[in-house]
Amino acid sequence: MLLFRQLWESDPKLKLYIRLPVRIEEELQIKELHPDIVKVVLPRQKSRRWCVVQFPSVEILRKAKKEIKKKRINGRKIVVSPYRQGKQGKKKPKQEGKKGENKEELFFIDTKPLLSLLEKN
Repeated sequence: MLLFRQLWESDPKLKLYIRLPVRIEEELQIKELHPDIVKVVLPRQKSRRWCVVQFPSVEILRKAKKEIKKKRINGRKIVVSPYRQGKQGKKKPKQEGKKGENKEELFFIDTKPLLSLLEKN
């Protein structure tokens, strides 16, 4: 099973986001939706209902999208949309300091020269 990082490195135009109405047990369940699926990336959760799939070309992807959208599982439709990389895996930078504290107002003094002056006296 591929990691998301490996899939992100390839062209996002060749990928689709697929969400099923049932839990995905294994990769083969997704590959049965269309014969031209090259890669399947599943999240690590056991309760997963979505995945990202990759196709060899944009033309095949467009045809596959139409075909997969027509299919139904247990009478319920499959959600298919273009893969958007978005904010997945990105964390917000931590704020340093307290809320009202301005970082630019903070300054530090080098105390070594002052200590040497005090020691001479």
